[in-house]
Amino acid sequence: MATTKDTLLALIRNMINDNIQNGTDIYTYTTSSVFTLSESNAAAISDVCVNDVSSGVTYTFDSTLKKVTISSSLSVDDIVEIDYTYYSNYSDTELAAYIKNALVYLSVNQYGEFILDTTTDYVYPTPSSAEVNLIATIVAILINPENKSYRTPDFSITVKNSMSTSDIIAKTIATFKKSGAGMYAII
Repeated sequence: MATTKDTLLALIRNMINDNIQNGTDIYTYTTSSVFTLSESNAAAISDVCVNDVSSGVTYTFDSTLKKVTISSSLSVDDIVEIDYTYYSNYSDTELAAYIKNALVYLSVNQYGEFILDTTTDYVYPTPSSAEVNLIATIVAILINPENKSYRTPDFSITVKNSMSTSDIIAKTIATFKKSGAGMYAII
């Protein structure tokens, strides 16, 4: 089965503890029906209420700009409540850049050539489930190199001494190449 960016994002978010949260923003309408969400990594709109009524409120959400535009009629001093989900630390775009970086590390460390196709959001060639976990682990290392323990269903890595991020990644890949899935390594 093909591996998508979303598959990797879900695993990475679990590893770095950046899971979905609920947020609510409340505004008083004055002149503009465009409302910017307070959280920069908003994922989706759950509900939009005007004066505590959500029925019939029409709106659009620009996920790039994190703006909600209400096309329903509004009057001055209407109270607009927007409920949404968000990630507190990283946007999908930021994590996709980390994934691409992790794929470069796999290539540089002579593990294999993978690419994240930005038009389809699939990783080619299709990595095994253990390789997906390896990619997610490399992303977690890139995001937080000070973390000394990484664990996936397929393997576990513990870093004993201070090493550069590149060295930690290189040793992780080398250990994975040597031992494969099911390994436990102290580097």
